[in-house]
Amino acid sequence: YDHPMVRRRPLRRPACNPARRAPLRRRTLAAVLVAASAAGLSACSHEAVTPDSARVLYATLGSTDANPSDRVAVVDSRSGQKARPFTVGTLPSGLVLEHGSAHLLVAVKAENALVEVDTATGKVTRRVTVGLEPDAVALTPDGNTALVADFGDATLTVVRLADFGVASRVPVGRQPVAVAVTPDGRLALVACYQDGTLNPVALTSLVPGPPVPVGPEPLAVHVTGDGRTALVAGFQTSTVVPVSLPGLTAGGPVPVGVNPTGIGGLPGAPTVWVSGGSSIVPLTVATGQVGAPFAVGGPAQCIAVTYGAAWVCRGDGTLVQIDTVTGRVIRRVAAGGIPSAIVLSPPFPA
Repeated sequence: YDHPMVRRRPLRRPACNPARRAPLRRRTLAAVLVAASAAGLSACSHEAVTPDSARVLYATLGSTDANPSDRVAVVDSRSGQKARPFTVGTLPSGLVLEHGSAHLLVAVKAENALVEVDTATGKVTRRVTVGLEPDAVALTPDGNTALVADFGDATLTVVRLADFGVASRVPVGRQPVAVAVTPDGRLALVACYQDGTLNPVALTSLVPGPPVPVGPEPLAVHVTGDGRTALVAGFQTSTVVPVSLPGLTAGGPVPVGVNPTGIGGLPGAPTVWVSGGSSIVPLTVATGQVGAPFAVGGPAQCIAVTYGAAWVCRGDGTLVQIDTVTGRVIRRVAAGGIPSAIVLSPPFPA
Protein backbone atom coordinates (compact mmCIF):
# COMPACT_ATOMS: atom_id res chain seq x y z
CA TYR A 1 0.00 0.00 0.00
CA ASP A 2 1.66 3.24 -1.08
CA HIS A 3 0.15 5.83 1.21
CA PRO A 4 1.03 9.38 0.19
CA MET A 5 1.01 10.66 3.75
CA VAL A 6 3.60 8.28 5.14
CA ARG A 7 7.24 7.71 4.48
CA ARG A 8 10.05 6.32 6.59
CA ARG A 9 12.17 9.23 7.60
CA PRO A 10 15.99 8.79 7.55
CA LEU A 11 17.95 9.68 10.66
CA ARG A 12 19.29 12.76 8.91
CA ARG A 13 17.72 14.60 6.04
CA PRO A 14 18.19 18.12 4.69
CA ALA A 15 15.09 20.29 4.67
CA CYS A 16 12.90 20.11 1.63
CA ASN A 17 14.96 18.73 -1.22
CA PRO A 18 12.40 16.80 -3.31
CA ALA A 19 15.11 14.98 -5.23
CA ARG A 20 16.48 13.43 -2.04
CA ARG A 21 13.25 12.63 -0.22
CA ALA A 22 12.81 9.22 1.40
CA PRO A 23 10.98 6.42 -0.42
CA LEU A 24 7.33 5.72 0.25
CA ARG A 25 6.42 3.25 2.95
CA ARG A 26 4.96 0.18 1.26
CA ARG A 27 2.15 -2.00 2.54
CA THR A 28 -0.09 -4.61 0.95
CA LEU A 29 -3.81 -4.06 1.33
CA ALA A 30 -6.12 -6.93 0.43
CA ALA A 31 -4.24 -7.63 -2.79
CA VAL A 32 -5.04 -4.14 -4.03
CA LEU A 33 -2.11 -1.86 -4.86
CA VAL A 34 -3.15 1.61 -3.84
CA ALA A 35 -1.61 5.04 -4.16
CA ALA A 36 -4.29 6.65 -2.07
CA SER A 37 -3.36 13.19 3.77
CA ALA A 38 -4.21 16.90 7.18
CA ALA A 39 -4.45 18.88 7.64
CA GLY A 40 -4.45 16.94 7.45
CA LEU A 41 -5.15 15.66 4.69
CA SER A 42 -6.33 15.54 5.58
CA ALA A 43 -7.23 14.25 6.38
CA CYS A 44 -5.18 13.16 8.64
CA SER A 45 -7.60 15.90 9.32
CA HIS A 46 -8.95 14.68 6.01
CA GLU A 47 -12.66 15.29 6.67
CA ALA A 48 -15.08 18.14 6.02
CA VAL A 49 -18.64 19.04 6.85
CA THR A 50 -21.05 21.20 4.89
CA PRO A 51 -24.71 22.04 4.47
CA ASP A 52 -26.43 20.94 1.28
CA SER A 53 -25.93 24.42 -0.19
CA ALA A 54 -22.31 23.48 -0.91
CA ARG A 55 -21.17 24.58 -4.31
CA VAL A 56 -17.43 24.00 -4.52
CA LEU A 57 -15.04 21.29 -3.45
CA TYR A 58 -11.28 21.56 -3.33
CA ALA A 59 -8.88 18.60 -3.37
CA THR A 60 -5.09 18.48 -3.28
CA LEU A 61 -3.71 16.51 -6.22
CA GLY A 62 -0.11 15.70 -5.40
CA SER A 63 1.21 14.21 -2.20
CA THR A 64 3.90 11.72 -3.22
CA ASP A 65 7.40 12.08 -4.62
CA ALA A 66 6.35 9.99 -7.61
CA ASN A 67 3.46 12.35 -8.30
CA PRO A 68 4.83 15.85 -7.65
CA SER A 69 1.77 17.90 -8.53
CA ASP A 70 1.47 21.53 -7.51
CA ARG A 71 -2.30 21.81 -7.95
CA VAL A 72 -5.55 21.90 -6.03
CA ALA A 73 -8.60 20.71 -7.98
CA VAL A 74 -11.69 22.95 -8.02
CA VAL A 75 -15.03 21.26 -8.73
CA ASP A 76 -18.68 22.38 -8.60
CA SER A 77 -20.08 19.96 -6.03
CA ARG A 78 -23.56 19.88 -7.59
CA SER A 79 -22.76 19.54 -11.27
CA GLY A 80 -19.30 17.93 -11.13
CA GLN A 81 -18.02 20.62 -13.51
CA LYS A 82 -14.30 21.29 -13.11
CA ALA A 83 -12.83 24.78 -12.98
CA ARG A 84 -9.20 25.69 -13.58
CA PRO A 85 -7.11 24.19 -10.73
CA PHE A 86 -5.18 26.39 -8.32
CA THR A 87 -1.37 26.30 -8.47
CA VAL A 88 -0.12 26.39 -4.88
CA GLY A 89 3.38 24.82 -4.71
CA THR A 90 4.98 21.40 -4.94
CA LEU A 91 3.30 18.51 -3.12
CA PRO A 92 0.21 20.12 -1.60
CA SER A 93 -1.13 18.00 1.25
CA GLY A 94 -3.65 19.16 3.86
CA LEU A 95 -6.08 22.01 3.29
CA VAL A 96 -8.84 23.88 5.08
CA LEU A 97 -11.16 26.78 4.24
CA GLU A 98 -11.03 29.96 6.26
CA HIS A 99 -14.33 31.24 7.60
CA GLY A 100 -16.43 32.71 4.83
CA SER A 101 -14.71 30.53 2.21
CA ALA A 102 -12.90 33.49 0.62
CA HIS A 103 -9.51 31.94 1.33
CA LEU A 104 -8.11 28.43 1.31
CA LEU A 105 -5.17 27.36 3.46
CA VAL A 106 -2.93 24.68 1.94
CA ALA A 107 0.03 22.88 3.50
CA VAL A 108 2.74 22.58 0.82
CA LYS A 109 4.88 19.63 1.80
CA ALA A 110 7.93 19.95 -0.44
CA GLU A 111 8.29 23.65 0.30
CA ASN A 112 7.79 23.52 4.08
CA ALA A 113 5.11 26.16 3.78
CA LEU A 114 1.55 27.11 4.51
CA VAL A 115 -0.04 29.21 1.77
CA GLU A 116 -3.26 31.19 1.62
CA VAL A 117 -5.16 31.14 -1.67
CA ASP A 118 -7.83 33.60 -2.78
CA THR A 119 -10.67 31.29 -3.86
CA ALA A 120 -12.07 33.92 -6.24
CA THR A 121 -8.85 34.30 -8.24
CA GLY A 122 -6.93 31.11 -7.43
CA LYS A 123 -3.86 33.19 -6.58
CA VAL A 124 -1.59 32.64 -3.58
CA THR A 125 -1.93 35.76 -1.46
CA ARG A 126 0.21 34.93 1.59
CA ARG A 127 2.85 32.40 2.51
CA VAL A 128 4.71 31.42 5.68
CA THR A 129 7.45 28.89 6.37
CA VAL A 130 6.43 26.20 8.85
CA GLY A 131 8.13 22.94 9.90
CA LEU A 132 9.49 20.16 7.70
CA GLU A 133 7.03 18.36 5.41
CA PRO A 134 3.73 19.81 6.64
CA ASP A 135 1.05 17.18 6.14
CA ALA A 136 -2.15 18.57 7.63
CA VAL A 137 -3.74 21.83 8.68
CA ALA A 138 -6.71 22.71 10.90
CA LEU A 139 -8.43 25.96 11.84
CA THR A 140 -9.46 27.03 15.33
CA PRO A 141 -13.22 27.63 15.74
CA ASP A 142 -12.75 31.40 16.04
CA GLY A 143 -11.03 31.44 12.65
CA ASN A 144 -7.99 33.27 13.97
CA THR A 145 -5.37 30.53 14.01
CA ALA A 146 -4.12 27.77 11.73
CA LEU A 147 -2.47 24.65 13.15
CA VAL A 148 -0.04 22.77 10.92
CA ALA A 149 1.16 19.20 11.58
CA ASP A 150 4.82 19.01 10.53
CA PHE A 151 5.53 15.38 9.63
CA GLY A 152 9.27 15.85 9.17
CA ASP A 153 10.26 17.39 12.47
CA ALA A 154 7.61 16.37 15.02
CA THR A 155 6.10 19.79 15.61
CA LEU A 156 2.79 21.61 15.48
CA THR A 157 3.23 25.05 13.96
CA VAL A 158 0.78 27.68 15.19
CA VAL A 159 0.12 30.42 12.61
CA ARG A 160 -1.68 33.69 13.34
CA LEU A 161 -3.97 34.50 10.44
CA ALA A 162 -4.07 38.21 11.30
CA ASP A 163 -0.49 38.71 10.09
CA PHE A 164 0.31 35.21 8.78
CA GLY A 165 3.13 34.90 11.27
CA VAL A 166 4.29 31.92 13.29
CA ALA A 167 3.16 32.26 16.91
CA SER A 168 4.79 29.09 18.17
CA ARG A 169 6.15 25.69 17.24
CA VAL A 170 5.03 23.06 19.72
CA PRO A 171 6.82 19.70 20.04
CA VAL A 172 4.60 16.65 19.56
CA GLY A 173 5.23 12.98 18.73
CA ARG A 174 7.09 11.59 15.76
CA GLN A 175 5.58 11.90 12.29
CA PRO A 176 2.46 13.96 12.99
CA VAL A 177 0.03 13.38 10.11
CA ALA A 178 -3.30 14.79 11.28
CA VAL A 179 -4.65 17.52 13.52
CA ALA A 180 -8.14 18.36 14.76
CA VAL A 181 -9.51 20.96 17.19
CA THR A 182 -12.23 20.53 19.80
CA PRO A 183 -15.37 22.61 19.19
CA ASP A 184 -14.65 24.81 22.21
CA GLY A 185 -11.26 25.73 20.75
CA ARG A 186 -9.36 24.71 23.85
CA LEU A 187 -7.52 21.65 22.62
CA ALA A 188 -5.69 20.55 19.49
CA LEU A 189 -5.31 16.81 18.94
CA VAL A 190 -2.39 15.61 16.82
CA ALA A 191 -2.16 12.03 15.50
CA CYS A 192 1.47 10.90 15.33
CA TYR A 193 2.01 8.00 12.97
CA GLN A 194 5.37 6.67 14.10
CA ASP A 195 4.64 6.90 17.81
CA GLY A 196 1.11 5.48 17.66
CA THR A 197 -0.18 8.30 19.83
CA LEU A 198 -2.68 11.13 19.97
CA ASN A 199 -0.97 14.25 21.30
CA PRO A 200 -3.06 16.95 23.03
CA VAL A 201 -1.96 20.59 22.94
CA ALA A 202 -3.69 23.19 25.12
CA LEU A 203 -4.36 26.13 22.81
CA THR A 204 -4.57 28.72 25.57
CA SER A 205 -1.03 27.99 26.77
CA LEU A 206 0.36 26.10 23.74
CA VAL A 207 1.64 23.45 26.14
CA PRO A 208 1.58 19.81 25.00
CA GLY A 209 0.02 17.25 27.32
CA PRO A 210 0.86 13.57 27.85
CA PRO A 211 0.39 11.56 24.65
CA VAL A 212 -2.44 9.03 24.51
CA PRO A 213 -1.51 5.59 23.08
CA VAL A 214 -3.98 4.69 20.30
CA GLY A 215 -2.23 1.78 18.55
CA PRO A 216 0.13 1.58 15.57
CA GLU A 217 -0.07 3.91 12.58
CA PRO A 218 -2.81 6.41 13.43
CA LEU A 219 -3.57 8.26 10.22
CA ALA A 220 -6.57 10.53 10.82
CA VAL A 221 -8.41 12.17 13.70
CA HIS A 222 -11.98 13.45 13.83
CA VAL A 223 -13.68 15.21 16.75
CA THR A 224 -17.43 14.70 17.07
CA GLY A 225 -19.64 17.78 16.98
CA ASP A 226 -20.56 17.48 20.66
CA GLY A 227 -16.88 17.58 21.59
CA ARG A 228 -17.13 14.39 23.63
CA THR A 229 -15.11 12.02 21.47
CA ALA A 230 -12.07 12.03 19.25
CA LEU A 231 -11.98 9.20 16.72
CA VAL A 232 -8.58 8.03 15.52
CA ALA A 233 -8.11 5.96 12.37
CA GLY A 234 -5.71 3.06 12.99
CA PHE A 235 -4.37 2.28 9.55
CA GLN A 236 -2.35 -0.83 10.41
CA THR A 237 -4.96 -2.38 12.68
CA SER A 238 -8.03 -1.59 10.51
CA THR A 239 -9.71 -0.02 13.53
CA VAL A 240 -11.07 3.27 14.79
CA VAL A 241 -10.10 4.12 18.36
CA PRO A 242 -12.48 6.36 20.37
CA VAL A 243 -10.83 8.74 22.82
CA SER A 244 -13.12 10.33 25.42
CA LEU A 245 -12.90 14.09 25.90
CA PRO A 246 -11.91 15.98 27.91
CA GLY A 247 -10.49 13.06 29.92
CA LEU A 248 -8.34 11.80 27.02
CA THR A 249 -8.96 8.14 27.76
CA ALA A 250 -8.72 5.71 24.86
CA GLY A 251 -11.48 3.14 24.54
CA GLY A 252 -11.40 -0.23 22.85
CA PRO A 253 -10.56 -0.21 19.14
CA VAL A 254 -13.52 -0.73 16.81
CA PRO A 255 -12.81 -3.02 13.81
CA VAL A 256 -13.99 -1.31 10.61
CA GLY A 257 -12.89 -3.91 8.06
CA VAL A 258 -10.68 -1.54 6.06
CA ASN A 259 -7.33 0.14 6.58
CA PRO A 260 -8.83 3.55 7.44
CA THR A 261 -7.40 6.68 5.87
CA GLY A 262 -10.04 9.29 6.73
CA ILE A 263 -13.06 9.98 8.94
CA GLY A 264 -15.85 12.45 8.27
CA GLY A 265 -19.16 13.38 9.81
CA LEU A 266 -21.70 16.15 10.34
CA PRO A 267 -21.99 17.98 13.66
CA GLY A 268 -24.69 16.36 15.76
CA ALA A 269 -25.03 13.32 13.51
CA PRO A 270 -24.82 9.96 15.34
CA THR A 271 -22.89 8.33 12.49
CA VAL A 272 -19.50 9.10 10.96
CA TRP A 273 -18.07 7.67 7.77
CA VAL A 274 -14.69 5.99 7.52
CA SER A 275 -12.81 5.81 4.21
CA GLY A 276 -10.34 3.04 3.45
CA GLY A 277 -9.58 0.17 1.13
CA SER A 278 -12.01 0.60 -1.76
CA SER A 279 -15.05 1.61 0.29
CA ILE A 280 -16.55 3.85 2.94
CA VAL A 281 -18.02 2.43 6.14
CA PRO A 282 -20.60 3.94 8.54
CA LEU A 283 -19.77 3.93 12.24
CA THR A 284 -22.30 4.79 14.97
CA VAL A 285 -20.24 6.64 17.56
CA ALA A 286 -22.31 5.93 20.69
CA THR A 287 -22.52 2.16 20.19
CA GLY A 288 -19.46 1.39 18.10
CA GLN A 289 -21.68 -0.40 15.58
CA VAL A 290 -20.26 -0.64 12.07
CA GLY A 291 -22.58 -0.84 9.07
CA ALA A 292 -22.19 -2.39 5.65
CA PRO A 293 -19.53 -0.81 3.43
CA PHE A 294 -20.34 1.15 0.29
CA ALA A 295 -17.94 0.51 -2.60
CA VAL A 296 -16.38 3.52 -4.29
CA GLY A 297 -14.74 1.62 -7.16
CA GLY A 298 -11.14 2.32 -6.25
CA PRO A 299 -8.72 3.17 -3.42
CA ALA A 300 -10.57 5.40 -0.94
CA GLN A 301 -8.18 7.94 0.50
CA CYS A 302 -10.08 10.79 2.14
CA ILE A 303 -13.67 11.82 2.68
CA ALA A 304 -15.87 14.89 3.05
CA VAL A 305 -19.43 14.40 4.31
CA THR A 306 -22.54 16.39 3.37
CA TYR A 307 -26.23 15.84 4.08
CA GLY A 308 -27.12 12.53 2.46
CA ALA A 309 -23.89 12.21 0.51
CA ALA A 310 -20.13 12.01 0.75
CA TRP A 311 -17.28 12.93 -1.55
CA VAL A 312 -14.40 10.46 -1.57
CA CYS A 313 -10.89 10.99 -2.95
CA ARG A 314 -9.73 7.91 -4.82
CA GLY A 315 -6.04 7.17 -5.23
CA ASP A 316 -6.45 6.89 -9.00
CA GLY A 317 -7.17 10.60 -9.35
CA THR A 318 -10.97 10.33 -9.22
CA LEU A 319 -13.36 12.20 -6.93
CA VAL A 320 -16.50 10.15 -6.28
CA GLN A 321 -19.80 11.36 -4.83
CA ILE A 322 -21.71 8.62 -2.95
CA ASP A 323 -25.31 8.62 -1.73
CA THR A 324 -24.87 7.70 1.94
CA VAL A 325 -28.40 6.32 2.17
CA THR A 326 -28.35 3.94 -0.79
CA GLY A 327 -24.65 3.60 -1.56
CA ARG A 328 -25.29 4.66 -5.14
CA VAL A 329 -22.48 6.45 -6.97
CA ILE A 330 -23.93 9.83 -7.89
CA ARG A 331 -21.04 11.07 -10.01
CA ARG A 332 -17.36 10.64 -10.73
CA VAL A 333 -14.96 13.45 -11.53
CA ALA A 334 -11.54 12.78 -13.07
CA ALA A 335 -9.34 15.23 -11.17
CA GLY A 336 -5.95 13.69 -11.91
CA GLY A 337 -2.96 13.33 -9.64
CA ILE A 338 -3.30 11.52 -6.33
CA PRO A 339 -5.93 13.32 -4.25
CA SER A 340 -5.01 13.26 -0.58
CA ALA A 341 -7.26 15.83 1.10
CA ILE A 342 -10.64 17.35 0.34
CA VAL A 343 -12.75 20.19 1.71
CA LEU A 344 -16.16 21.54 0.74
CA SER A 345 -17.39 25.12 0.54
CA PRO A 346 -19.04 26.70 2.37
CA PRO A 347 -18.02 25.04 5.62
CA PHE A 348 -20.64 24.22 8.20
CA PRO A 349 -21.58 27.38 10.16
CA ALA A 350 -20.13 27.68 13.64
